[in-house]
Amino acid sequence: MSTSILESKLKRHKISYSNENGKIVIGKPKTDYGTLIGLVALPIIGGIGICLLMILNNIEFIGANRGKIIAGIIFLFGTGFFNLSRIRAKKQSNDNLKTLDYKVIKVKNEFGEYTFDSKNIKDFEYSAEQIDEETYEGNLYLIDNEERRHQILGFDDENEKYVLNDLKWFSEYLMKHVELKITVANNV
Repeated sequence: MSTSILESKLKRHKISYSNENGKIVIGKPKTDYGTLIGLVALPIIGGIGICLLMILNNIEFIGANRGKIIAGIIFLFGTGFFNLSRIRAKKQSNDNLKTLDYKVIKVKNEFGEYTFDSKNIKDFEYSAEQIDEETYEGNLYLIDNEERRHQILGFDDENEKYVLNDLKWFSEYLMKHVELKITVANNV
């Protein structure tokens, strides 16, 4: 089974993976320093800088400017901390190692190491949730025969349709990979 489309979709969603002799290993995301600096550090540093500048220069809040300055500071801090929470959530959702080996999916997480194949997978389910005006978060879970949910993937996108289409594609790919003959449950 070709992995080129799988790999391109993982790259597009910035999900860390490696191809080791035909085995796809997903997990242990690398830190994207460009995003971390540009979307987290700069807004927070900007907010701190404006606060310090105002305090050190004894700038008084005058009339209409007071509201604009406070709104700007709140916006910068809010943007920085929101982006930090998104980076942390994405890292946590893709932190566990998942290995796609011959007709099996191996999941290694804080609860142990599991090997899943067509005999012990009950279903795959996915969900997409709007987390702000422009961002949707998608998650894909493997449901084992004991009704336990194991997160396989998690990612963000600006378009709900793209998130749902990619989640459906990933779940169908994994079903074919393990040769599972069921329908995919979605929108949990």
